[in-house]
Amino acid sequence: MSWKDLYSEVKKRKMEVLDKKEVVQAVEKHGKILAISGRYEKPRKVIEHMYASVKKVIKEKEIMKEDLSHYDVILIGCPGSDIPYASHPKVRDFVQNGGWLITTDWALRSIIESIFPGYIRWNRAKTADAVVACQIIDPNHPFLEGVLSEIKQSKWQKHSSKDTKKSEFRWWLETRSFPIQIINHENVNVLISSWELQNKWGESPVLVEFDYGKKGGRIIHMISHTHLQKGGAKGKYASALILTNILDEKISQKMGISTKKKPQYVSNWQSTQQQNYQAPLEEQWVSPPQQNDYITPATGGTGLTETTQIIEVNLNNPEFSYVSKCIYCGYDFTENRGKIFTCQTCNAPYHENCINLQVNEGTCKKCGRILLW
Repeated sequence: MSWKDLYSEVKKRKMEVLDKKEVVQAVEKHGKILAISGRYEKPRKVIEHMYASVKKVIKEKEIMKEDLSHYDVILIGCPGSDIPYASHPKVRDFVQNGGWLITTDWALRSIIESIFPGYIRWNRAKTADAVVACQIIDPNHPFLEGVLSEIKQSKWQKHSSKDTKKSEFRWWLETRSFPIQIINHENVNVLISSWELQNKWGESPVLVEFDYGKKGGRIIHMISHTHLQKGGAKGKYASALILTNILDEKISQKMGISTKKKPQYVSNWQSTQQQNYQAPLEEQWVSPPQQNDYITPATGGTGLTETTQIIEVNLNNPEFSYVSKCIYCGYDFTENRGKIFTCQTCNAPYHENCINLQVNEGTCKKCGRILLW
């Protein structure tokens, strides 16, 4: 089935079965998506078939000419490293001002780690050319609306591998795809995982999302690419549902359209399982480990948390080592392009982006004192 046919099917099902006619029409009239091609990501194959009022695809360097505020959703394709570094502040401002950003595969390192550190990162493993079964972790999330019920249709079961469960679909990992490691378990939502991915390359997330800034900005990242070719028709259909759901949700929020799901979207069997299910011991790694290794903030016996100064590092100081690791994101400074700061009290080092994020949290990640500029 072609991408054109898949996206036509998605639109038809949303309007006739999934009760999203109002949302689809709003997206067709108001939705604006910008896709930035990468050497390995060819979003034109799918973007041109989406329902939206503006569907624009550009090359990496053309981002400098674009007014990003004109768009609701921006897709940056793998690898993302060919996007000019000078445009990074534009991308950050877009999200901070309420825009939604989708990134794929290697953009995890070149875009997410560089512009939005401290949430997710590449675990430094590289996958083989493989197709893995995927499990939907949060079927009630707006980005996954209708996906579980749709892929269970007999139509898609016929296109599935024999070892793929009804509630699963298969996702193509291209050679050297980057597994996603969660850093900020509290704020990052894992929507789709893969046991196969975890067992072979150390991390399970396939699709994750997290909020950024205070104006409704959001970042969505997926391993591999939007133009999945080897995942089979069922996987490609799921991918098309997810991509359109993201734009649906953005426009629904923007236009004030209620997207509350009806009870029939979740089967009685699924509801019962969710109420009674307790994960076996070997599956409980999905829940992030409790963090008990942080230092308790100093109180000095006064009942008040002490303060500490943020100090900019003199990069010419021979005592500073670029191989030391940022206390926030865990990466060293060998590829650092910005300023570096330390906590005056405990000398914990931070990247410039990381210290800004930590200041928002209020206290030093190591010593727990209140950070002051």
